Amino acid sequence: MSAQEAWTKNRLVAAFREIGLVSGDGVIVHSACSSLGAVEGGADAVIDALLEAVGPKGNLMLPTFNYTRPLPEPYYDPAETPGRTGILSEIGRQRPGALRSLHPTHSVAVIGPEAERLTRDHLACRAFGMGSPIDRMAAMDGKVLLIGVGQIANSTIHIAEEYAGIPKVSWYDPLPKAKVRLPDGRVIEHTLDSSCSCSAAFGGAEGALRRYGEIRDLRAGNGSLQLMRGSDVIRRVRSLLTEKADSLLCTAPGCKPCSGARALLRQRGRL
Repeated sequence: MSAQEAWTKNRLVAAFREIGLVSGDGVIVHSACSSLGAVEGGADAVIDALLEAVGPKGNLMLPTFNYTRPLPEPYYDPAETPGRTGILSEIGRQRPGALRSLHPTHSVAVIGPEAERLTRDHLACRAFGMGSPIDRMAAMDGKVLLIGVGQIANSTIHIAEEYAGIPKVSWYDPLPKAKVRLPDGRVIEHTLDSSCSCSAAFGGAEGALRRYGEIRDLRAGNGSLQLMRGSDVIRRVRSLLTEKADSLLCTAPGCKPCSGARALLRQRGRL
């Protein structure tokens, strides 16, 4: 298919199946939808195609992050607060049947039979911590699909950092508190954590995955698709960080999370 030819839903389904999505899959999708070029039906058609590719027993997870600054006002409401992770996630979270987690800055939305199990209790763990929705997706043998974005957008790498015991430092001291509207209407305060840190150097994870043939690729429009298993991402990145703990920390002088994490690693004798 030429870069100029518009995608149809059926062609998208074929592409998603060609790269390796199968019926029953769970998948988290990070995307720059514009990289596909023209799509008949727009983002809705892409969502439809993803849901058809994974079938009625599959689960589609979408990052619906709205990040730490500015914090949502007057509070984060999972039903109403817009996400800031692109049109695909924003359209998807509004789909009938979609469930969105309660985390005020790094929520996810899920469509599928395991939506409640995947999104529950997000306030009880770190945003990208062990037991968080993205960790649960990986534990269910879920996959990661990147549409027109690179590993810098792959939030499962943050999960691997947690398993590798990489210390995290926040941009903010003290850690901010965000207000969250619960389903029963109560508004509570939730103290944010540092697990989201910085992902500017996450491109370094790609080589570790490719070394073992654990990324599948497909050209798509003006961009590309990459598919991998979440458990592979966690295993390979954890191994990479065991060998060199600061492999995925950026070197920008003004990056407080990465410079702070590097200092803590030195204090702990890991560098």
